Amino acid sequence: MSTMFKAGDFFVRLRVQGDRPKLTVWNNRGTKIVSEFISSTTESFWAKIAAATSQEVVDRVQALLEGEQ
Repeated sequence: MSTMFKAGDFFVRLRVQGDRPKLTVWNNRGTKIVSEFISSTTESFWAKIAAATSQEVVDRVQALLEGEQ
């Protein structure tokens, strides 16, 4: 599965291939902000992503991941 969406000022791609999803986020100028494999879904991981992007990005990615299970 590969999903792309816009959340606020960010463009987000969530790519699931195998057992480790990869999250990539760019800002509205095309600069890559986040490129992380999601291997741990702890609160600190999501807080780090929210700090670099926005809570909206985190909420939408979490919803997509939950939909995959």
